Amino acid sequence: MSLSLGQLIKQHSMKSVQSLKLMELMEAEVVSEPPELKIKLKGSDKLIIPKELIVVAEHLCEVKRKVNLVNKAKIVDGKKTKGQTTIGEQEFSLSFSKEKHPVYPYPIHTHTGKVKVALTDREFTMEQGELHYINDDEEDDLLKKGDKVMVISFEGGQRFFIADRIFQYE
Repeated sequence: MSLSLGQLIKQHSMKSVQSLKLMELMEAEVVSEPPELKIKLKGSDKLIIPKELIVVAEHLCEVKRKVNLVNKAKIVDGKKTKGQTTIGEQEFSLSFSKEKHPVYPYPIHTHTGKVKVALTDREFTMEQGELHYINDDEEDDLLKKGDKVMVISFEGGQRFFIADRIFQYE
């Protein structure tokens, strides 16, 4: 039984579409950190994908955003309350000594004290601040060697989009 020309074209078209694999989701590991980013796909230890073929989601890159912050007092039961914010607090210890002056007969003595500087329970507005993402270790939240990532391959496996870091519970 031979196939008609229409059936042959249909069969060939179906094989072509299936072989394209328009997009595929896969796991990968970062083997080199940005700016020389490289990844290897899970199960393919020898194939290293170079940065020229990789696109990265913005939240995994060093991106700075401008923000405006406002902390205003609230009206609760008809009364104005203070803002409930501590922006920063620092304590300084100080100590200085007064030595005997060559002309004036003052004795040697030492002054000590502490100064605490804080902005607490106040209204404030910060205009044109900068938002910088850090991780739990207080470091930049950028891709690092050894990170496991979720990758979407597209353009027939010629480009790879790193969507996010992934973690697997054991």
